[in-house]
Amino acid sequence: MNRLNTIKIGWILGCWLAMLVGPAFAQQTKIEAKMDSVSILLGHQTNIRLGWVQDKEKRVIPLIPKDTLVKGVEVLNVSLPDTTALDDTRLQIDQDVLITSFDSGFYYIPPFRCMDGSDTLISNSLSLKVVTLPVDTTGAEFFDIKTVMKPPLVWTDYLYILWILLGIAVVAVLIYLYIRYRNHKPILPVEKKEPDLPPHVRAIQALEQLKTEKLWQNNREKEYYTRLTDVLRYYIYERFGINAMEMTSAEILSLIRAYSDANSVYENLKQVLQVADFVKFAKLKPLPDENEVSMMNALFFVSQTKEPEKTEESESSDVGNAAGESNEKTND
Repeated sequence: MNRLNTIKIGWILGCWLAMLVGPAFAQQTKIEAKMDSVSILLGHQTNIRLGWVQDKEKRVIPLIPKDTLVKGVEVLNVSLPDTTALDDTRLQIDQDVLITSFDSGFYYIPPFRCMDGSDTLISNSLSLKVVTLPVDTTGAEFFDIKTVMKPPLVWTDYLYILWILLGIAVVAVLIYLYIRYRNHKPILPVEKKEPDLPPHVRAIQALEQLKTEKLWQNNREKEYYTRLTDVLRYYIYERFGINAMEMTSAEILSLIRAYSDANSVYENLKQVLQVADFVKFAKLKPLPDENEVSMMNALFFVSQTKEPEKTEESESSDVGNAAGESNEKTND
């Protein structure tokens, strides 16, 4: 009976110790470092693979140098950790370190260190052998490095560019000719010189065009009188040489008085200019009869002040006088 009790007590103590020691062992993390190739050629690369198993609640941070592991061994790249779940509580972490060396020799790579909370974990150490290709220096002939040579200029290499430009020019000309042919236009533009019309003819044509637009009938009196006075001002400039476009109505009327040709129609011009000033500056809305009278007075002013047309007799007499003058000069 005593022996049985002793066994039970021992079994209970063993379970209790297992419960205490088990988590401690579960929390231990082992770091392992492996190298893909322990011997490489000069300038070639190889991978160092770090791996460890840890609990999900832990955070293990490897301390990997960024530039060099040891003198002569350079770090080219450090991959991101690759995590694989082993079960509900453990994770497998793998991380690669790409290295190279440009100096031949045998290198000792010290253990990698990782931070596991407040503890520092150390991996196994590695070794790397860097070798060069054998060079036969007995029969080889070495030469100095040549300078950069400028290639000779070969015109035929650029001939295709000239053909492309010529083709683009030909296509552009053909398109231009086709468009002018389609629009029934001559191949080369011809400048048409229209005969110069007398000032009064152009003024009357402009006034007739203004009548057909029916501006004041559509409540556009200001535009109507602006166009009307502009036609008269330009006609006065061409007919009498008065810079009416830059003058006020009073200045125009004052200068028109000096011309005998305009005395009979002075009041007609005055009526047009005064009504136009009231409409443009005082926002007067004339009656329909006033609008019609303004147009009639404008037409009457132009027709009464136009330059007298030359008859055939006057033209022949002018030609005769010019010929006589030339003969007299010849006799002299």
